[in-house]
Amino acid sequence: MKNILIYGASGHSKMIVDIILKNKNYTIKGLVDSYKPIDEDIYGYKVIGNLVTLPKLIKEHNIHGIVIGIGDNSTRKKAYDNIANIAPDLEFVSIVHPSVILAHDITIPKGTVIMAGVVINANAKVGEFCILNTKSSLGHDSNMSDFSSLASGTIIGGNVQIGYCSAICLSASITQNISIGKHTVIGAGSLVLKSIGDCKQAFGIPINTIKDREPDSKYLG
Repeated sequence: MKNILIYGASGHSKMIVDIILKNKNYTIKGLVDSYKPIDEDIYGYKVIGNLVTLPKLIKEHNIHGIVIGIGDNSTRKKAYDNIANIAPDLEFVSIVHPSVILAHDITIPKGTVIMAGVVINANAKVGEFCILNTKSSLGHDSNMSDFSSLASGTIIGGNVQIGYCSAICLSASITQNISIGKHTVIGAGSLVLKSIGDCKQAFGIPINTIKDREPDSKYLG
């Protein structure tokens, strides 16, 4: 099996470790994190280095690829930029839980992570470095742009467009034919019945509050 690293040592990374162990298609050589101490144990695997030491780790451990284990979209994008700059030949692998249900025409691009119980329906498109978390569903003909995310339990109707780096938080629902702009966050439990623009924070049942947000503002899913 090919050797890989996981970038980030958080709860999200633990879920990625579990999927890799279930699939048995990669060997995890360790985790890379710039904030956790070396040798800290994360779900049975050690932190073995940081971004500075990444080129050395690739050579020492014959590393084929890396998974970014970061849930926040803008932070994941920054991590990708840093890794691609430091190690331009390193492959970004996708991770898919074995329980996922995919329509026959669905392809999963590099860097995307799909958790347990996810359903992706016919003619939907998933971008690079997306996250589809536990038991989320993406409707037919819908599109997730790069670095966007669906939190656990989200329900996305048909022909929905989710913009670049946007996040749909826990148990939110979006009805059909809706567009969500880039860098927008839909709050947990919200019901979206109308399109939302770029750089917004929107929440309510149905959506009744829309505020401006900065593209790199932190959020809780």
